[in-house]
Amino acid sequence: MRGAAPLILLAALACDGPAAVDGGVDAAAPEDGGVDAGEDAGPGELVAEAGDGFYAIVGEAARLDGSMSVGATSYRWDFGDGRGWDAPRPEAVADVVYDREGRFRAFLTVSDATGRTRTDSVLVNVTYPVVHVPRAAGTVATWPAREEVAVVSPDSDELAVFSHAGDALTLVRRVATGADPRTVTVFEDRWVVVCSDDDEVDLIDADGALARVALPPASRPHGVVGEGGALFVTLSATGRVARIEGGVVVSTFDAIEDARGIAALPDGRLLVTRWRSPDAEAQMVALSPDGVTSEVWTLGYDPQAGSDTESGGVPSYLEQVAVSPTGRLAAVPSTQAAIGEGLFRSPRPLTFQTTVRAAVSYLDPIGGVEDFARRKLFDDRGLASAATFSSRGDFLYVAMRGSRSVERLDVLSGAQAGSILEVGYAPQGLALSADDRLLFVDAYLSRELVIYDVGRTGAIPTELGRATIPSAEPLAEDILRGKILFNDSADERLAFDSYIACAHCHLEGRSDHRTWDFTDRGEGLRNTIDLLGRAGVGDGPLHWSANFDEVQDFEHDIRGPFGGTGLMSDADFHTGSRDTTLGDPKAGVSADLDALAAYVTSLDRHLPSPFRADDGSLPVEAARGRAVFAAAGCPTCHLGEELTDSGFESPGVPRLHDVGTLGPGSGQRLGGPLPGIDTPTLHGLWQSAPYLHDGSAATLHDVLTVRNPADRHGTTSGLSASELDDLEAYLRCLDGRAD
Repeated sequence: MRGAAPLILLAALACDGPAAVDGGVDAAAPEDGGVDAGEDAGPGELVAEAGDGFYAIVGEAARLDGSMSVGATSYRWDFGDGRGWDAPRPEAVADVVYDREGRFRAFLTVSDATGRTRTDSVLVNVTYPVVHVPRAAGTVATWPAREEVAVVSPDSDELAVFSHAGDALTLVRRVATGADPRTVTVFEDRWVVVCSDDDEVDLIDADGALARVALPPASRPHGVVGEGGALFVTLSATGRVARIEGGVVVSTFDAIEDARGIAALPDGRLLVTRWRSPDAEAQMVALSPDGVTSEVWTLGYDPQAGSDTESGGVPSYLEQVAVSPTGRLAAVPSTQAAIGEGLFRSPRPLTFQTTVRAAVSYLDPIGGVEDFARRKLFDDRGLASAATFSSRGDFLYVAMRGSRSVERLDVLSGAQAGSILEVGYAPQGLALSADDRLLFVDAYLSRELVIYDVGRTGAIPTELGRATIPSAEPLAEDILRGKILFNDSADERLAFDSYIACAHCHLEGRSDHRTWDFTDRGEGLRNTIDLLGRAGVGDGPLHWSANFDEVQDFEHDIRGPFGGTGLMSDADFHTGSRDTTLGDPKAGVSADLDALAAYVTSLDRHLPSPFRADDGSLPVEAARGRAVFAAAGCPTCHLGEELTDSGFESPGVPRLHDVGTLGPGSGQRLGGPLPGIDTPTLHGLWQSAPYLHDGSAATLHDVLTVRNPADRHGTTSGLSASELDDLEAYLRCLDGRAD
């Protein structure tokens, strides 16, 4: 909803009523001592006292004790799960074994000699026993033995370490790390930091001393976990996992494409997520620590039609899987991308509330089977970026990146148990203290680590403090402001009801690997373009149909499909021809819109290709492929350092080509005919599948063969199999470097 005031709202669970409880009457907070239906004790008075709420274990005896009641001569217990005493008894104590997890409100009815009765209740929180120590990494991690918490600072290349003794954040030290630190964990009395741009793992001891472990060049490491005396690191660019022992990489092995998060499973295996999902399902892989055996696990496509409360699609942006301490449940935060919506694919257009929706999926961490019916979709939230279980596995805290919030879920009932709002910009990491009292939130773009007291789950949490993460702001003021706007969906100028941010399709400036149906926008099927290396309009006009000539034209998307009110004033927007794309320039009118453009323009570096040789040169087959590229006529359109002829033939008339890839779903351009497609750069092809404007080519081989039958997209039909292989090898090496 618009205009939500900054607040902290973490409600007691009682509002969810009977439906929220497995066999119980209601669902109050775990420490709830019940409601006394009697009167204050006095001479001859009768008071029922069922005791304070407590935790119990499935299959083990739980003691219900009414002995603190006053004036009672008989007692009767209702256990809250459909069982209880048939008649009053003289004893006040009942030992009961619950056979399933849940929050059960047990009722005590006491009577005195005159026949008067009083009733009280107690909440019994029944969980499975704790059998697993969750091991994974995120942007923030705790070191319980030292009462320390550390958070990575990707933009300033630092790890900030704070003490939380006394429930206050006190800076211990900042350590300069390799470039682009992404995740941190604790292993063998050291902080372990994964640095993506420098392809290294930094090992930092309690005194701040640092040792570096080099990983394969251009492998883009991301997640890390310690298991069985070794560290395991995901290599996202190559889809592999590196095993580190004694500070040395001893092996690497295949995991899954786009490998991202990695967690230890209760049976000793490793679970690696595929960051961006294929269209049919989300994927992850369970691996033996030696990499010999693997099993792909999936999260299903949700076929439901979009509405104001639900939306279908595929979970994507799978970061770190959270495994419950009970070893019986794993939670996967994500966005759910409604790629089945749109007027070409369905009777329904995409809307601000049906395009993306934050989701948490649940699966069995041993068998890997998803409990699809349990998948949780969130209103007014677009991307769930991180999650962490409480120490008994009965609560799950979920960070909502664009919405500046943290949601709490009651795992036992499935109910949403409140929100912490306005935690800061782009919360992307969470950690809990061992006693569940302190919640640490990495508010990445506010540059703050925020600490909350969440120990009393029925009470409003208390913000205990905020600490600055980087030693100094590493970005220029306008670029930081633009990055905040790019990642934010809570600002009503940017989006309606906090669903859509630019980053929800371009997280980290990259492509979400989705092909969206923009028919209702006057376009068609459009494959999301990677923004990295393009420097805004540095490669030419934006989008496959060249319908924007300045980054500021995204004001149209903000006001249209995002549902925002806009970063420009209405008066400025409707001045001259600014309210049309390719019209009067919007630059220089809105400081925030210019800041957004400054950030997008700052994305001027392509990611290095892992298909090059270790020294960055072209492998032999790619060098041969460069000659094939020239002979096939590809440089006719893919020319110059940017490998594109994108531009305008005359003012407002872009240079477009019909290379035989247009089809029924290609749609229009600005509501009119689509004569052709803007030439995209070929840099970054190694990591941008699917290909073509409509995503119709799954591989580069498909681009060159089945999607180019008439040689309108380069003369490739006469190439031999080996020449095609060489050409593909060359294309996979293109990453902005000159050869």
